[in-house]
Amino acid sequence: MNDGKIIIDKIIEKAEAEAKAIIDKANLDVEAILKAAEEKAKRESDVLKKKAEEEAEKVKAKAISGAQLQGKIALLREKQSILEDIIAEAKKRLQTLPDAQYAETVGVMLAKIDKENGTEIIISEGDRERLATVIENNGFSLSKESRELDGGFIVKNGDIEYNYTFESIITVEQEEIRQIAAQILF
Repeated sequence: MNDGKIIIDKIIEKAEAEAKAIIDKANLDVEAILKAAEEKAKRESDVLKKKAEEEAEKVKAKAISGAQLQGKIALLREKQSILEDIIAEAKKRLQTLPDAQYAETVGVMLAKIDKENGTEIIISEGDRERLATVIENNGFSLSKESRELDGGFIVKNGDIEYNYTFESIITVEQEEIRQIAAQILF
């Protein structure tokens, strides 16, 4: 019986050794699987984190760009407002020039106009007294007709009229006036 017990003990011992080897191998396999899973999770986490950071940077850049654009728009509006104020002030100053300076300004404008036979100058009723001499001194005739003008004059040659009112000149030259003012101010 002793021999039977020895054989059984050896079988049990061998079975325990095999079981231990299987368990050890299984534990190693589990560790390898866990390690691989952790590495995969870390890689995926890193990828997701990087994507989130990139997306956050895009959102941040977009917000900054939008704010900069709004700032530029506000600055442009303010500059345009300032230029409009300058043009309005220039118009006001032209309209309120002292008589001598106003006559001189109109005289300079008249001197640049080609004198043709029959050319007459139309002005406002309020300017008749202060501009009559200047008009005649520049070789033009003062029209009996008058119009509501805020400064300046109209040149009439037959059926053709040329508008030299301050309002008209400023409207026509507005873009150039803006550019000059912008260069000076900004």
